[in-house]
Amino acid sequence: MSRHQSHLALTVWPITALLFFAFAHFWPALSGASAYAAASPVSWLSQAASTAVVVAFALAYVLGWAVLRREAPESPGPYRTKGGRRLQAWAGGLAWTLVLGHFGLEWAMLFESGPVSLSHYEILRAVLSRPVVLAAYVAGLAALGLFLSQGWAASVRALQDSDKLESSRWVDVGCTLLAASMFLLAINVLSHFATGRAYWSSPAPTPVRAKSSEALPSK
Repeated sequence: MSRHQSHLALTVWPITALLFFAFAHFWPALSGASAYAAASPVSWLSQAASTAVVVAFALAYVLGWAVLRREAPESPGPYRTKGGRRLQAWAGGLAWTLVLGHFGLEWAMLFESGPVSLSHYEILRAVLSRPVVLAAYVAGLAALGLFLSQGWAASVRALQDSDKLESSRWVDVGCTLLAASMFLLAINVLSHFATGRAYWSSPAPTPVRAKSSEALPSK
């Protein structure tokens, strides 16, 4: 494995895994608090295990950038330009700020209300409904989307030696569209906690009404 591939494996793919874990963890909330509590049980052990994984991935991220700097401190590396490399570093820093900040919030909720998923759901609703917090999450998710878009495209290019693929922008377009889709899905979940209404989810079941003949009083 080349240093470029090692860099991408340590920086891009761990946070990609965390993103899909977050979807599995928070998506049931769109069906209501009870669905979230059933699908996302909270315990001290599970929180400690999740935090250990996040810390390990964060250290891998730092190591991944150190690997790239040791090989080519001034070159763009697996990215198209030097500016793209700098942008990737900034976006990754903001994305990890969001991840670590959110895990800090989860620990605060655990100390405040204990391992009760319904309580954590209500705390998230209260915290994420604040405009400043909501704006910070949106900015962090946008940075994460940018980081993944560039990282996925760089990963595809790093696996190929073809000049044709290196010069093609279809890889960048496809990865940008995929990252944008992930960003919109994340905003959908965030909107549920912030406003109580997700912009894309299955409609609530329609209550069954009594038939007109049953509703008439008997003579």
